[in-house]
Amino acid sequence: MATFVRTQTISHNVGERGQVTIKVTDADVRLQGVEGPEARLRATFEIRAGSEEEADSIFNAIQLRVRVGSGTLAVEEVDGAASLGKVISRLFGGVGHADLSVEADLPLGAELHLAGVSSDVEVNGMRGEQRYATVSGDLRLRDLGGSVRLNAVSGDITIRAAEPISVTADAVSGDLAIIAPRLRSLRVSSVSGDVELEAELVKGGEFRIDTVSGDLAVGLIGPAIFEIRGLSTDVHSELDHRLEGRMDRRRLIIGQGGPTVIFSSMSGDVGVRAPRRMEARPAAQAAASVPGPDAEAQLDVLRALERGEIDVDEATRRLGGAPHNA
Repeated sequence: MATFVRTQTISHNVGERGQVTIKVTDADVRLQGVEGPEARLRATFEIRAGSEEEADSIFNAIQLRVRVGSGTLAVEEVDGAASLGKVISRLFGGVGHADLSVEADLPLGAELHLAGVSSDVEVNGMRGEQRYATVSGDLRLRDLGGSVRLNAVSGDITIRAAEPISVTADAVSGDLAIIAPRLRSLRVSSVSGDVELEAELVKGGEFRIDTVSGDLAVGLIGPAIFEIRGLSTDVHSELDHRLEGRMDRRRLIIGQGGPTVIFSSMSGDVGVRAPRRMEARPAAQAAASVPGPDAEAQLDVLRALERGEIDVDEATRRLGGAPHNA
């Protein structure tokens, strides 16, 4: 039995803030956020069949359904959640098989709804509101911004953001990793997967992680307070900290206090450390790490002010670490 390749192309102007919905089963999906209002999708079917004619018949039966509207595009497999194999088996008595892969360029600010079953998904460069529902497939989100809502069963999720983001996630039996310059809010419910964060937590944001047995590892930028509620939870911090409270309800305070993270678990552990996976530190953090004048240099400035060699404005400028002319 030979393999025949057939391609379905879809293009629709949804606008820069339009809505795109994609629902697939047993398909690899690659999405890229791009400038402009046009959504362009390419579905590639690798069909195993006895002849060109049979491959054409199968392709006509299993092409993705498309619905378009003003500012909307919806693409899904035939018969909703039914897999391509089931459709082919029903139509052709078990003869023939097809594999599907989907690639798309979407307006980066569009609202994206994606549902996949047994599908590995990779998304790059989206900046709008995003909703992902996956079963038995890994999800990799890169160069993101905006807000992300996740529902995942038996799949790992990796998020690398280029801009501040908000994340809401419900996960079963899968790990979740989030690396972001700033995290505006986070709400995670997980059964057995571990949660890893590397980010600066925005003051005033809501941060809550509930797990049954999953651990929490945080590569923290800036201060934070961790409210830890666990029956058999170990707490460890490589950063300077204070630990208060009793065994089942503790407060881990990093720095002078800041955003509050609530972690509740039956047996998951908490670890806090410096970031390890950040490709680049946020500009504010880098600027904060630039050393100012040491104590002796500060004394020299004050002595020069006392002797009348410099005025108050010049002393203030030098004490602030600004360069000065000899």
